[in-house]
Amino acid sequence: MSRSVFHEMPVPMTCTQCGASVVTATEYETGMLTWMIAGMLCLLGCWPCCLIPFCVDGCKDVIHSCPNCKTRLGVYRRVS
Repeated sequence: MSRSVFHEMPVPMTCTQCGASVVTATEYETGMLTWMIAGMLCLLGCWPCCLIPFCVDGCKDVIHSCPNCKTRLGVYRRVS
């Protein structure tokens, strides 16, 4: 699948594993952007605040999977 197909919101598609026509289930996972923001906050001396990006879904990558068979269909990475 092309990277442009996946975004933050669930997308309609056909599952490559079970063949069902589904709207993907989304889940957030710590990614490169999360670590970069946390590292920058730590370097700036904001020690307690450097943990905030790990609690904010807007900083995390989005995993798209089939709600039927749970196969991972794609990932939307905020930083490649």
